[in-house]
Amino acid sequence: MDRRKFLATATAAGAMLTKDLRSFAQDGSSPGREMVDIVVDLAGTATSLPHFWEAAAGSDRTAVGLRDQWRQDLVRVRREAGIQSIRCHGVFDDEFGIAARWPGTFNFNYLDQVYDFMLDNGVRPFVELSFMPEAMSRSSNRIFFYKGNVSPPRRWEHWRDLVQAFTGHCVRRYGVQEVRRWSFEVWNEPNLNFWAGTQDDYFELYRQATLAIKHVDPHLRVGGPATAELQWIPDLIRYCSRHGVPLDFVSTHVYPGDPQTVLFGKADAYPYEEVIPRGLEQVQEQIRSSAMPHLPLFLTEWSSQNPAFIAHTLKSCIGLADVMSYWTFSNVFEEQGPPMLFNSGFGMLDQRGIARPSLHAFALMHRLGETRVGANGPSLATRRTDGSLAILVWNLIPEENGSLVPNGNPMIARGGWFSDKGPELRGTLRLPGWRGSRSARLTQVNAHSGSAYPAWVAMGSPTSPNQDQLAKLRRASELPPPTVETIGPDEEPQLILTIPANGVMLVEIDA
Repeated sequence: MDRRKFLATATAAGAMLTKDLRSFAQDGSSPGREMVDIVVDLAGTATSLPHFWEAAAGSDRTAVGLRDQWRQDLVRVRREAGIQSIRCHGVFDDEFGIAARWPGTFNFNYLDQVYDFMLDNGVRPFVELSFMPEAMSRSSNRIFFYKGNVSPPRRWEHWRDLVQAFTGHCVRRYGVQEVRRWSFEVWNEPNLNFWAGTQDDYFELYRQATLAIKHVDPHLRVGGPATAELQWIPDLIRYCSRHGVPLDFVSTHVYPGDPQTVLFGKADAYPYEEVIPRGLEQVQEQIRSSAMPHLPLFLTEWSSQNPAFIAHTLKSCIGLADVMSYWTFSNVFEEQGPPMLFNSGFGMLDQRGIARPSLHAFALMHRLGETRVGANGPSLATRRTDGSLAILVWNLIPEENGSLVPNGNPMIARGGWFSDKGPELRGTLRLPGWRGSRSARLTQVNAHSGSAYPAWVAMGSPTSPNQDQLAKLRRASELPPPTVETIGPDEEPQLILTIPANGVMLVEIDA
């Protein structure tokens, strides 16, 4: 992808997306919207659409990969959403055992069990190198329920030895060609309370980790700084450039509820729905104007439970990120302690394997083709390799700025539910020039389709549902079969669509 050409048009595209969003939004008390036209330009220029949102998804600490529910969730998101790699915290936490008996020995038994399972099921590790083993740590600064140590090491060579032993083990077990396809990211959010050192301390942590990884194989891919709120990107590039330290990608995080004074230098610089794409655009400009202008950009944390927000954000970020890793794929997630059923924490799946609408949103995105054709409004139109069409249409209700749903601060973060309040989108999907099938399959996900929450409330919101109740909730969480609608008339192929607030519809039409 030519980043210079993209950035020349990204601002204009972002402005059009914002205009589209606001023009489709009305007061939530309105009984409905006027009919709107969404026109698919089948005769126009088609472009490639890499599924960059499938490259990775996040997870709680690596130790939960030993649990059966986490494993079931992983298999499902791989199968339905096409997720290709998993990024976990805490691979060096004492509970995971790698350096719990250090000095003198490393124990990779649990690591092998988790990574073997991932690879056996078609998912690669996206390696986040964190946190600090207690025996190596400079202090007892810890975070979260699982007490991950966020201290710098007492001696830098201890950290380097650990990373080198870990990397070497992975190469010996899985082969260098396999591990060259992984990404090694140094730490997590060192600009927040995930790191008890200074920025200079982090740069040395990064340097030592890079030396260790490249010693094992110079072609392994390593990057950072994995910061919250889009911070430290120019700083790390400048440091690596000046000191000759390898940097194969830059990574950072942004959530729509992050403080815009930190992100952009002023409050309310952008609408809530535009924070992520405009933030990535800003980072792309920082990279382009740096000493390393062609670095890939990985967004390794972002989140929302709103299906329409997910669709809108991913369309808005086309060309702005090489990887977008959704946080998280599973609600086996214990930063604030063991969660309850139907909690507000992160995850495409809730507790006990109950699907959330966010999972279904990604599953519908997965069914899009890899060739994009033109379409206006809140839509993303694609053609598949067999000539069929897959068109996503959504009804995003704008959110007020200042929302904490979700927020990137790890101590107040929430996965966030989404509102079903607001007018329906009533539209006509026009397909001028279409000569294929005259019927379409329509699949919808919204607050009532593909969500078990209404069924849970109807049964009294039990905190510990029995087996029969769990079975009902799992059934209620699944998407209903698609409806089949006729496309007509012959001279002007079109479909009439109705989409509830914050809902997403996939329209599939055979060639």
